[in-house]
Amino acid sequence: MTNELSLPARTSSEPECRIGDDDLPFVNEFIAEAMGHVEAAEASILNLEKDPRDKEAIDAIFRSFHTIKGSAGFLHLEQFGELAHSAENMLNQIRHGAGQWADSTIDLVLDSIDLLKTMIVELEESARLDLPLARQQKLPALLERLRDWAPEQTMAASARIEEVPSLSTQCAESPQDQPIRNNTTASDRTVKVSTDRLDALIDMVGELVIAQSMASQDLTTEMAADAKKARNIAHLGKIVGELQELSMSMRMVPIHGVFQKMARLVRDLAQKVEKEIEFSAIGGETEIDRNLVEALSDPLVHMVRNAVDHGLEIPDVRARAGKPRCGRLELKAYHCGGYIIVEVSDDGRGLNKQRILEKAILADIVRDGQELSDQDIFHLIFHPGLSTAEQVTDVSGRGVGMDVVRKNVEALRGRIDIASVEGHGSTFTVRLPLTLAVIDGLVVKVGAERYIIPITSIEQSLRPNADQISKVQGRGEMCMIRDRVLPLFRLHRLFDAAPKSDDPTQAIVVIVQDGDRRCCLLVDELLGQQQVVIKSLGESLRIVPGISGGAILGDGNVSLILDVPGLISLAKGA
Repeated sequence: MTNELSLPARTSSEPECRIGDDDLPFVNEFIAEAMGHVEAAEASILNLEKDPRDKEAIDAIFRSFHTIKGSAGFLHLEQFGELAHSAENMLNQIRHGAGQWADSTIDLVLDSIDLLKTMIVELEESARLDLPLARQQKLPALLERLRDWAPEQTMAASARIEEVPSLSTQCAESPQDQPIRNNTTASDRTVKVSTDRLDALIDMVGELVIAQSMASQDLTTEMAADAKKARNIAHLGKIVGELQELSMSMRMVPIHGVFQKMARLVRDLAQKVEKEIEFSAIGGETEIDRNLVEALSDPLVHMVRNAVDHGLEIPDVRARAGKPRCGRLELKAYHCGGYIIVEVSDDGRGLNKQRILEKAILADIVRDGQELSDQDIFHLIFHPGLSTAEQVTDVSGRGVGMDVVRKNVEALRGRIDIASVEGHGSTFTVRLPLTLAVIDGLVVKVGAERYIIPITSIEQSLRPNADQISKVQGRGEMCMIRDRVLPLFRLHRLFDAAPKSDDPTQAIVVIVQDGDRRCCLLVDELLGQQQVVIKSLGESLRIVPGISGGAILGDGNVSLILDVPGLISLAKGA
């Protein structure tokens, strides 16, 4: 399942209009603003469903449609104006007591929001490809539903209300109550920038960081003898670093947009599967790299769908189990150690470990009698085609969703963990880097090669003694660290590099962690900490186990960035 809106087929018999070159900048601005208003209206209608007496939510929804109607009229986008006006007309009557909120009314408003989203995407495509904008095929039927909602006697009342704006409308629109100078000042504080330009700026700042690092390394000898030159280079490095942090912060956006989509998804699915679900979202203000937002959306959709369809029980089953009839589904986001953590929790039936094992054995994924930890068993659900659903529905149950979740998360240099207690619910925890562009890393040397280990994955480093190194049958080489035996992974064997010495007591052990999993990486030397710009290695090297990208070091040579979760998985299977 994707979040893309499909475009309806257009026929040559439909009336068309073409966007002129002079109108194009205004249309592009309308597209951005209209989508913002639509999303705000959707959030308000979901809040209103919880509290029908929330007058502020009703006013917010009304203002969104009213603003879209006004902007559409300025640009002669008639079908936008028709839909927004009809929805606004209905909402205005409700605001003034001419009608009541009901499930059918909320569904009608949400249908209007959905069609506006589709029309905005159509308009965007028409503007981008210089195509004529056709009449929306679904619009007439929806307009008829909106017109039929209110009885005839309330339509006249609505017309009179339009002539005398309400107090809340006056406050929003009256020039006397919002001076023009204040609006101008507010608009001067912000400027809209193309995302392409923003990405290009960040790329150039990354190149600047690399160039500064190379220049600094080239002048190392001169700086040692010239204090003024060293001071100037250090000052330059500080400015470049601050510029890089500032440019990266410009690409950070709150995650609440993704959470809002999930709220709508839960609402629609709950009605479809006839379950009572209380949805809550915590930490929507948490910021994440804009490029991660869309990539995170699909995994969350799959996890939420599974939680609603299979995790949470129907009300009667919950009541018999002594639970509230209304199930609980919670999304939570927060920052932790250079990562963003997103949790999907429910208080449903939880994962049945025995059933998962039985399914995995039948599918030849594990051997009968094989010892597995709880986390190992839970992670079996990520195998393609493995599903423990009692029956397949049109929502989920085919075993083709959770493998997509894992692949998408790992492609973002992240990981996913599962905690579950049968009968009490499950929590899926997604851990992603805050940005895909820059990391702080420890540069290590293995033979003649250098590699970068992300700082956030390093627990400690030490030079081992002979007593700490041992071999365990069936598990390979191990290292004793603080009374805990950890797998020892020699990087020179993985990357086919000639080490300085085969004796581990002459090398350095770096203990890396991925959640509750740990292993030891054997390297020749530690060269120091450095902030590096991540570079893609291309499609041919994108799926190399244990590698997440490359970086250009100060001397101009390329160093590989290690993927710690991948290395731990390799070490565990070695």
